[in-house]
Amino acid sequence: MAKPISRVVFLLNEHKAWGVKAACAAAALLESQGVELLVPTVGDLPGYSGHRPELLLNDLQNLDKVQWPELAVVFGGDGTLIAVARAISRLDIPLVGVNMGNLGFLMSLEPEGMPHNLLRLVQGDYILEQRMQICGRVWRDGQQLMEGIAQNDIVINNGNISRMIDINVWIDGILAVEMKGDGLIVATPTGSTAYSLSAGGSIVLPETKVMLITPVAAHNLYSRPMVVSAESDIKLRVSSAADSAKIAYDGQQFQDIANGDVIEVRKFSHSAIFVWPERGMFLKKLKSKLLAE
Repeated sequence: MAKPISRVVFLLNEHKAWGVKAACAAAALLESQGVELLVPTVGDLPGYSGHRPELLLNDLQNLDKVQWPELAVVFGGDGTLIAVARAISRLDIPLVGVNMGNLGFLMSLEPEGMPHNLLRLVQGDYILEQRMQICGRVWRDGQQLMEGIAQNDIVINNGNISRMIDINVWIDGILAVEMKGDGLIVATPTGSTAYSLSAGGSIVLPETKVMLITPVAAHNLYSRPMVVSAESDIKLRVSSAADSAKIAYDGQQFQDIANGDVIEVRKFSHSAIFVWPERGMFLKKLKSKLLAE
């Protein structure tokens, strides 16, 4: 058994009525067992908006660290969980997902068995798993335009324009790939089962310390998916970019890019801490959700 958890915060997709209802039921059960629940000072929800985790961060700034929650519970889908993971990874607060979406590949708990399965976790029946994140910086003429964090992937493409984009890739200072295609994905092991997988990339177990470089519809046959060390420095230089060309972080944050822009991708200094009810959940979910006939 792990250490029991005494302070919890909920983040939820407030647009899913049944998710809000599940969060209310979970809040009532946890509080009846003496668990302290951090709630917003404004509104009547049992937690914070998963789409605006910065509201939680603002409130935490006014609390001593000993008053911070020991667990963040996310009611929503994978997208909500990813947004929260990016926001709180610097705080080293573990998070657990309750699936209120469709796929729910990253979610630890399903609606069935709630809220008692969540109570079991809080009482110490859980394991922790570190999930690496990546940081992408966009440079233009020597000036940094943007810095973003991704839990799944960083994607470069021409936006809605159906034409190829040219991307040169340096790995630790060595020109490794000169590709023409629809775009390029740099993914974490967590993101290996997302867009990278659809583009032909490998499935990578989450504890593996690597990054994936996956071309999207490459025109040149030698542009194949690559797996590199998590400690590698990746530099991408863009050319033949359309006016609509963009870089996307987890498909949630975007920045326009132009010919000559350089994107540097490295492992982020913090990892998200995922909470699971048992070991081997990645392979079990892989079989049930992605490999099912």
